[in-house]
Amino acid sequence: MAKNKELDIGISKYARDKVIDRLKAAFANDQLEEKDFEKRVEIATSTRDRKELHILIDDLPADIEVSVKKSPDSISIPINEGEVRESSTYVAVFSGVEKKGTWRPARTNKVIATMGGVDLDFTRAEMPPGVTELNIFAMLGGVEIVVPPGINVDMHGFAFLGGFDDRCSTLQYPGAPTLKIRGFAFLGGIEVRPPKERLMKKIMRKLGLD
Repeated sequence: MAKNKELDIGISKYARDKVIDRLKAAFANDQLEEKDFEKRVEIATSTRDRKELHILIDDLPADIEVSVKKSPDSISIPINEGEVRESSTYVAVFSGVEKKGTWRPARTNKVIATMGGVDLDFTRAEMPPGVTELNIFAMLGGVEIVVPPGINVDMHGFAFLGGFDDRCSTLQYPGAPTLKIRGFAFLGGIEVRPPKERLMKKIMRKLGLD
């Protein structure tokens, strides 16, 4: 039986990565559902058939790498119209703290991560109107903040042998709630990311590609 020449040639890492990058862009732009994205990436990492690899992206738009942004008018952020607490403190020392789902942030929030991690997900949070402050100290620890479209981000800080990663402050929404983030990271990190990117990172980690 004659061998399939395309299978013999194999697939380069560059070719696989290029397809995976297009799939990631499609998922980030809501052109693939989570399960479909995960299934296609699994195939892209394991297949030895070039045709099968390219079929994974054949049905995607040609301009898939152009980021699609929703207009502020189409975004609805839950607002806490009741009583707003003045302050809250989240401390993770050799442990982890997580806030997600439906919750009500205080007006001023102090976050401390020392040899631990704090995860604040604002995707479904009922935000106070106006400015919500996050004052962060991360030493040998990490703080991850998930911010959905429709919330302004104002982030500044100082890192010593650590890092800041802000991926949400490029878009501004006049009149919308604002997260004012101030932080210091010493041998630690503070990340601000959108929900889709966080979910993508989780899936890629699950597939062993992160």
